[in-house]
Amino acid sequence: MNNSLPPGWRVINNTGTWSAPAAPPDSGSDSEDDIGLTDEDLRPDSPGWEDVEEEVEVASIKCLICDEKLDGARKMVVHCMESHSLDLDRIRKEHRLDFLATIQLVNYIRFQVRSNNAISTDHLISNPEAFRQDRFMQPVLEDDALLYSIDELGNPNDPEDPLAQKSEDGDVEGGAEGVGESAGHRMVVERALR
Repeated sequence: MNNSLPPGWRVINNTGTWSAPAAPPDSGSDSEDDIGLTDEDLRPDSPGWEDVEEEVEVASIKCLICDEKLDGARKMVVHCMESHSLDLDRIRKEHRLDFLATIQLVNYIRFQVRSNNAISTDHLISNPEAFRQDRFMQPVLEDDALLYSIDELGNPNDPEDPLAQKSEDGDVEGGAEGVGESAGHRMVVERALR
């Protein structure tokens, strides 16, 4: 017989079927935190749950040009325009960039900045083949929060913006292969960045 079994375990027959020790009689499916609570108390629509606020995580996004960190993709776009005269909205609109093309644009800009090369709106508008390359699907910054927030770059006031177009059920359509919600966009980004 095998003497290396954990305490309480045993071999039931010679074919090797294993048996675990019985669970202690007082261990139920309730965790220690739930002791004294009824099923009614644990339902999200029961009294007291309305006080619980959902935590909203705001991503700190590094500027494309400088080291400043901003709360959200749209704030970063405004900062780039005001501080660096880099108009991402204009570039995206001019070339009707979808989700994946916007990832390429972001990584291209980050690559050029890291290489100490000058970058301008006019250059990016007149030379889209510079950033429309598969190699710019690879992130330049590790865990680049902007790449996980690409869907926030869509201009909701522009009905022709591929990142801001709404489907009939209200989800954002376009570049993310029709995936509309932020979690879906994250999944597409994670797959694209592998």
